[in-house]
Amino acid sequence: MVLSEDLNGKGFSLQNVDIKDLEKYIVIKRICHKKYVDEYNDGWIEDIQIIISTNSFHRMLKYSCFQKILLYGTTVGFFAFHEQPDKIGEISLLLTESVQQKGIEAFYLRHITSLSRQVSKPIFLYIYKSDPAQDLYMQFGFIIYDQSRTHYLMSFNQGHTNDINNTNGIRNYMNRILIKD
Repeated sequence: MVLSEDLNGKGFSLQNVDIKDLEKYIVIKRICHKKYVDEYNDGWIEDIQIIISTNSFHRMLKYSCFQKILLYGTTVGFFAFHEQPDKIGEISLLLTESVQQKGIEAFYLRHITSLSRQVSKPIFLYIYKSDPAQDLYMQFGFIIYDQSRTHYLMSFNQGHTNDINNTNGIRNYMNRILIKD
């Protein structure tokens, strides 16, 4: 994946994530998700969130794409997705506030939606209900097809059709979330 000249000109670059990035990943995940965990899950409990974030980080190291976003050499975010045989899932985009709305979000969404069209696979993701990023996802053609107490379940595919029983989407993912490889 190659950043646009515009983003490179603004000082952004991408690098593959490695195990040394765990601590920075936890810090940025806290910055991005603490307000939502506080809102929906009765507060951020640091020890529990470190375990959850560490587990997520190690799982993402095996994904098709897990990259850190740098601004003039300093890590300011992470993004990931995992192309599976029947879909693109495990979508994650974490950015510090100082680099939000600078073009990275649009770059990432253009990339994964283009990939979806090229390989004819739908994209599935979930997003906190109060996260304003859902509006950007909708601008790129994602639709809300279900919800939980805390999240909207969204999908993208060129036909804008979804499996009504959710057998290939987030419901299936939610059933697998606690299974370890």
